[in-house]
Amino acid sequence: MRLDDADTSCVNKSGQIDLLTTEANAEPRVDRPRLTRSYNGQRSDALRIPLDDRLSRFTQWFNRSNDRPLFGFTLGSYYPLHRYPEGARDLNGIIKPEDIVVERFLDDTDRLYERHEEAGGDFLFSSAPFLGVPWVEAALGCGVEADHTTGSTRSLPPPGFSSHPVVPEFSDRNPWVAKMLEFIPALEARSAGRYPVGNTLMRGVTDLLSALYGGEKFIYRMCDEPGEVQSVVDQLTRFWIEFGRCLLERLPLFHGGTGSFLYGLWSPGKLIWLQEDAAALLSPAMYESFILPADQAIASAFERTVIHLHPTRFIPTKQLVETDLDAIELHIDHDGPRAEALWDHYRTISAKKPLYIWGDLTEEDLEFVFTQLRRQGLAVNVIVESPDEAHALWETAAGIWARPIRTIVT
Repeated sequence: MRLDDADTSCVNKSGQIDLLTTEANAEPRVDRPRLTRSYNGQRSDALRIPLDDRLSRFTQWFNRSNDRPLFGFTLGSYYPLHRYPEGARDLNGIIKPEDIVVERFLDDTDRLYERHEEAGGDFLFSSAPFLGVPWVEAALGCGVEADHTTGSTRSLPPPGFSSHPVVPEFSDRNPWVAKMLEFIPALEARSAGRYPVGNTLMRGVTDLLSALYGGEKFIYRMCDEPGEVQSVVDQLTRFWIEFGRCLLERLPLFHGGTGSFLYGLWSPGKLIWLQEDAAALLSPAMYESFILPADQAIASAFERTVIHLHPTRFIPTKQLVETDLDAIELHIDHDGPRAEALWDHYRTISAKKPLYIWGDLTEEDLEFVFTQLRRQGLAVNVIVESPDEAHALWETAAGIWARPIRTIVT
């Protein structure tokens, strides 16, 4: 199964949950028509957005007071082993913290920053501790396996967890935590003030349950041993919060705010990212009973929290808009449902929270979201192959913004 399938959640053939940007059985991404018009060869001045203007627009977006949608681009592969070819070159099979050499990731980071700036747009490149490692799962005792064929890494359940489900105490002396923290001063020095050192991929409570128990097995334990799973959820929530606080305490602020690894988001103050990919496997009742209180606890523990969701079987947007989350990001996956099919979720989110749409959007998707959704609190980040594609899409989007929003009768 693929991470971004519309109807299969995130479980691969071996029953494991893969990292957001990876797949256990990844196939080459299917080429699809991205553009219906050609770039005119003259880079629009609108793409040369000064840093201060971008930061101001992010602040407005969190306040849902931006005058137009935020719009920008992610260039290159989103599979992390491919995204960081120099840093990840020797990471194969089962890896240990000592296999990760921080200095090897610095040139990759500069290259990604330069490409991002060449594409232009509203978003802000952010460096981060390498997002290709499942840091939280590793710190919990999971094995980590890297596969350059797919560009993916994945976590492996700790031996004996199912028979003795105990969550360790968080410690910044944990070898995986220490290695993650080692990235921060190195990236800060390399940035020299050009880009933030932001938070990294931390997953969510359902993803941690799946990693620890092994794929979908945590669902059966919810049914058979609800008290056990509730205890594990409580322990994982505390571990996640302590991990996040440890990370944020060491991140340098960038112009008074925090950057966001792959997603190019910047927030005033301290920002953390949560995600719940494996929540797609649950019924609404199971999610509300076991996971929603944990997500609320995480959201309320930090100054600002954004959650990432995939458009899979169950998408808990109605539940999450009632929490202390500050924004919700809902992917468009390259072979998942298109924007129009996600209208009810967009409407639910945008009525109460800033909405961030990231992924493989077509021009038809852009036409829909830019004409059907309120522009205040709307941000869209498109995966593109080249700066030229980004420039052409910017021209397309600007033409759409010039037209009034249509109203759908429901």
